Amino acid sequence: MAYIPLDEESKVKGKAAIDVLGSRVGKSGGSFIQQGLVFIFGDIISAAPVVAVMFYSVLFLWFTGANQLSGLFHAQTEMDKADKLEKKRN
Repeated sequence: MAYIPLDEESKVKGKAAIDVLGSRVGKSGGSFIQQGLVFIFGDIISAAPVVAVMFYSVLFLWFTGANQLSGLFHAQTEMDKADKLEKKRN
C-alpha cells in the first residue's frame, strides 16, 4: 500500500530493498530473541507467556501502523485527485 503513490522505478527498488532487508533482519532478529528467551527461561515453553505478550504487542503496533498508513494514503490520493482536477481546469 505504501508503494502505490510512487513512480514505477521507485516501487520496484523500494519493494526489493524491503524484501531483502526485512527478510534478513526479521529472521536474524527472531532467532536472536528466541535464543535470548531460551537462555533466560531454560526452554521455549517456559517463555510462552513472554512470547504471547511480544506477539500481541507487535500485532497491535502492526495494526496501528497500517491504520496510520491508510490515512496518509487516502489523504495523498485526495491531494493527487485535486491536483489533477486543477491541471485540467487550467
